[in-house]
Amino acid sequence: MTIIAPTPRLLAALLVLASILGPAHAAHGALDDATVAAHINGAPVHALTLRALQHQARDQPGRPSADAVLADIVADRLQAGWSHARFSAAQLYPASTVGFAPEVGVDDRLVGLLRSMYAKELEAALRALPGATLAGVIEATFPLAPAQLDRLFGAPGALRLGHDFSAEQAALAGQTPLLRLRLGSAPAVTLSLRDVYQRQNVQGRMDFFNRKADFIYQQARLRVAGLFVLAWAQHKFGAQALADLRQALDEQEAVRGAMRQYGLAEGAEAHSTLQAALARQVTQAEIGAYYTAHKDQFRRTEKVRARHIRVDSEALATRIAAEAAAGKDFGLLARRHSTAPDAVRGGDLGWVMQTDDPDWLSALALLQPEGKVSSPFRAPVGPGAQASWDIVLVDKRVEGYHPPDSETVRYMARKAIAHERARAEFAAARSKLVRAATVAVNRKLLDEKADAATGAP
Repeated sequence: MTIIAPTPRLLAALLVLASILGPAHAAHGALDDATVAAHINGAPVHALTLRALQHQARDQPGRPSADAVLADIVADRLQAGWSHARFSAAQLYPASTVGFAPEVGVDDRLVGLLRSMYAKELEAALRALPGATLAGVIEATFPLAPAQLDRLFGAPGALRLGHDFSAEQAALAGQTPLLRLRLGSAPAVTLSLRDVYQRQNVQGRMDFFNRKADFIYQQARLRVAGLFVLAWAQHKFGAQALADLRQALDEQEAVRGAMRQYGLAEGAEAHSTLQAALARQVTQAEIGAYYTAHKDQFRRTEKVRARHIRVDSEALATRIAAEAAAGKDFGLLARRHSTAPDAVRGGDLGWVMQTDDPDWLSALALLQPEGKVSSPFRAPVGPGAQASWDIVLVDKRVEGYHPPDSETVRYMARKAIAHERARAEFAAARSKLVRAATVAVNRKLLDEKADAATGAP
C-alpha cells in the first residue's frame, strides 16, 4: 500500500531553502569561511561534515545535491535533540543482532567514511610511516600470560550465561595492556584489553572469553588503524571539524531511531507500538471514509470458474501440465488421467467462491490467472499419506471488492491511517523545528563541486 506524502527529506530541503530566502529567518549575513558550510542558530556546520555526508549519499537515487544534503544535516541536528527528549536511549539504539555499542557503530562509520573519501591521502600517509606500514606506529606489544587470562576470563571452557565483564574483571582488563602506539608527535597511547573488548559485539566478546589471542590482537590492530585515520583527519581538518562530523553521524542514528519508533523505517512498521496505538484510535467512520477514497486497494477475486486434474505422480503431473499448456484439451486430459471424482466432468470445479476460509484447492484456484495452465502443486497431505499433485486451469475470473465491513478492510484501513498519522506527526515535528531555527549557509561552498572541494572520488 502506497501513501503519497512529502518525505521528511523533501520537506526539510524545502524548509531550509525557505529559511534562507524568507525574511522571517534572516541569516547571520553571508558566510565566506571555506571551512564552514552553515550556521544553525549561530552554531557552525563544518564543511567537512557537508562533504562527507555528500560522499555518503553518492549512491542514493539522483545523487542528492549539496542543498539537499545540508537540509538533512540541519533537520537531523535539530531533530536529534527532539528524539532524545521523546525516546530513551534503549529505544533509539536498540540492541541489534550484531550488538555493537552505539558509539562504536558511529565511530566505525566515521572511520569508514574517511577511508572511503581520502583513500589516496591515507595511503600516502601510511607510506610515510617507519617501515611504510601501520606497524610503524606500534611501539610495543604486550603478551597475555595464561594466568592473566584466567584472572580476566575465569576458568577456561567454563559454561557461561553471558560474556560481560564484572566490575572487577573490567578494572583488571583496564590494567592489562595489549599495544602501545604513537601517532605523529602526540604522546604514546596504550590500548588496554578493556579498550578493545568494549568495541566488540556479542560474538567478539565470546571470542575474548574463549581466549582467542589471535582475534584479540587482530581487534587491537584494527583499533590502531581506526585511530590512525582519525588522527590523520584531525591533523588535516582540525578537532572541531572531526567532532562535528561525528556528531552529524550520531544525529543520523538518533533520528533513524525515532523513525523506527514511529514505524517509518524499513521493516519497523510491524514493531511500532506508537503506530499500533494510533491504529487503535481509528474510528469506524474513518475506516469507511478511507474505504471510499481508496477502494481500489481493496480489490479481490470474488469467484473463478475452474477445472483441475489430480494425479499421484509428480512426473505425470509435469507431463500433463506441459501438454495442456501446449494446447491439448484440458477436459480430455482430466477424463483420461485425473483420479479426482470430477474427472468424468473434465475436472470441472464449477464456480469457486471467495470465502473467509477456503480449502487449499479453492485458495489455489482463486490465485491463478485466467486462461493459463498452472504448474503442478503438491497437495498438503500429512506424513505417510498418499501424495497427489493438482494442475489448475481458470476459465473465468470475476473481480470485486472486499466488503466495507470486513475484517480485511478494517485491518488494512487502520494500518494505512495509522501509518499516515505517524508520518504526519514525525514530519510536523521536523518541520516545526526547522521553521523555528535560523540558518545561514555558505552559498559559495554549496555551489562548489563536492569532488573538487575534497579531492574525494
